[in-house]
Amino acid sequence: MAEPTTKLTMQDLCTRVAREAGIHSNGASGTSPALLPTDIDDLHAVKDVVNDGIEMFINDAPLSGWQWKKRIMEKAITGTRVTGTADSASTTGLVDATLSATYDADDDLNDWWIYITGGTGSGSFAQITDYVTATGGVVVADWLDQYGNAAGTDPAADSTYAITTYETTAGDIRRYPLPEDFGGEVTGKITYARDVSHTQRIDWVSESEIRELGHMAPTTAARPYKAAIRPLEPLTALGPKRRYELLVYPDPSGDETLTFPYAVAFNKLDIESGIATSITAGSYLFADSTRSETDDYFNGQTFKIIDGPGKGETAPVADYTASTGTFTFTAGTWFTVTPTTASVYIVEPANNLHPAGIMFDFAIKSACLAEADLNFSLQNGRSDKYHQKDLPLAQQKDARMQMHVIRDRSSRRYRGRGNEGYCREWNPVTYTPGL
Repeated sequence: MAEPTTKLTMQDLCTRVAREAGIHSNGASGTSPALLPTDIDDLHAVKDVVNDGIEMFINDAPLSGWQWKKRIMEKAITGTRVTGTADSASTTGLVDATLSATYDADDDLNDWWIYITGGTGSGSFAQITDYVTATGGVVVADWLDQYGNAAGTDPAADSTYAITTYETTAGDIRRYPLPEDFGGEVTGKITYARDVSHTQRIDWVSESEIRELGHMAPTTAARPYKAAIRPLEPLTALGPKRRYELLVYPDPSGDETLTFPYAVAFNKLDIESGIATSITAGSYLFADSTRSETDDYFNGQTFKIIDGPGKGETAPVADYTASTGTFTFTAGTWFTVTPTTASVYIVEPANNLHPAGIMFDFAIKSACLAEADLNFSLQNGRSDKYHQKDLPLAQQKDARMQMHVIRDRSSRRYRGRGNEGYCREWNPVTYTPGL
């Protein structure tokens, strides 16, 4: 489902802050309305202010916490784990002829996950994009490293692997990585999805209890009845991502969905902008030689031209080459109007929106402008407006999202207590036209 068109994006917030501070860009021609700064120092200063403003708003929560932070996690677990040894491998997959005996139709393993568990490339993983039964060939777009970054180490012949139906940690069907917006705070019970036919109960326990049980003699696979949360660490060194994982016990006997409430964490928003330095239309290349990011940094992100030829057009980045600052696009996504060296662009991750939702856009913008007042020494009174008006209004809106329990006043528990606000009554009015 698409967001409302009136939503405030990272681009909107950064542009508004840049204009407030007087460091916005006016395009290659110098005559365009306010745009994101194309100077890297100015842009990074603006991004810091916006992210700090969003964090300030999140920290200015009511005593009971923000209602909008309360979410429901749905996590699919699986009892399927296929293991084997590669006959051969490459940057885009591996081949194991023995797979054909069990998975005898093309595409049988599409969208499953493959993990290199031993040998060359140990720790690398990927989602399967295609499966060819004639050869037992698994195709991936790219091998990710153990942290989930692009350009992981490629496997080779004799590398061992595990394949699972859903994403797991290192191919272990008792471990499941949780999304980056999960900050470690569980706010309620864990249950199986409502539409299942069984009544198996599952309880939160300490992760040490599951580790201890896991070191005992292997048990028969069954529906898990214990679960725990712990920080996710890769196979070797500590990783740069503060992720968490879900542990279950015992090994799942089949595919299930688990649900539990949690408090959403703020993922820092990002955006970059610049002006083209060269265009190769026939090869679908758009280059900005001033960029300094590493290879593949922008892969999969959304590229948009915001000024000059091609203004308003967007396309997903197929590949990014660091040495030349080149964005590569596929033939079907190249721009209708060919950009030029007068084209100003932005590039950002998908779903690059603050987590509070459109109801709080105005308060988020106010918080960002208050941060701009402080960081750029503007003295425009934005902080007073945020704290005295916009933040209290946002807290009132959030309070109206809270569930109210409707109790029956006729029950024995409340009988004789009078009208003390223990219940809410609705008195429907019937309107008859003409009377």
